[in-house]
Amino acid sequence: MIRHLIWDFDGSLFNTYPAMVQLFKSSLESFGYEATEDDILSLMKDTLGRAVSFYIDLGVDEGFYKLFQKLEDEVAPGLQPPFPNAKEICTMIKDRGGKNIIITHRSRKSVFKLLYHYSMEALFSEIIAKESGFKRKPHPEAFVSTLASQRLKPEEVLTIGDRDLDVIAASDAGTRTCFFSQNGSRPSIKVDYLITDLSELLEIL
Repeated sequence: MIRHLIWDFDGSLFNTYPAMVQLFKSSLESFGYEATEDDILSLMKDTLGRAVSFYIDLGVDEGFYKLFQKLEDEVAPGLQPPFPNAKEICTMIKDRGGKNIIITHRSRKSVFKLLYHYSMEALFSEIIAKESGFKRKPHPEAFVSTLASQRLKPEEVLTIGDRDLDVIAASDAGTRTCFFSQNGSRPSIKVDYLITDLSELLEIL
C-alpha cells in the first residue's frame, strides 16, 4: 500500500519549466546568443547546471546565468503553477495520515515562494532543497536520509519525478517509482508507474 509521496519539484509538482525556458532563452539573447526552446528544455531537463555549462562552453559569457537567476527570482508565481490535481493529491495523502515530501535541487527560498503563493506549504512534512547539503540526484543520499528521519518504510513510499535522475535515485533508495512523462519522454530504467497526467495518480493511490 502506498501511504507517502516524495515529489520532485520542477516539472513534477509545479509546472515551472515553461517560464524557466523563456527566461533562459531571453538571458541568452541578451548576451547575443539564440537557442530554441526545445534545445534549452532538453538540456534543462537533464540538469540546469548542464544547460548553463553547455552554453558557457559554446562561448556565451557566464553573465547570462546571473541574469537568468535575477529574472527567475523576480518571476511572478502565477507563471509557475502547480500541475492540475497536485494540491488535491497532496491534501488527500495528508488527510489519510500520510506524508508528502519534496526533494529538489532548487533553493529553499524559491520553493517556499511558490508553496506559500498557492497555500500548499502546510501539506509537506519535509522539504529537502539545495541548502540541505545532500549529494545531488541521481545519488540516493537525500532519499535514504529522509526515509530514515521520517521513519518511512520504502515500500510504502512512491516517488514522482519527470527525469531519469529522479527515478534512479528513488529506486536506489528502495521506494516505488512513478515517471511523469511529458512531451513523449520515457525513463531509461524500469519504473513502477508511468503517467502523463497527475490525475492518473488518483487511481494508483
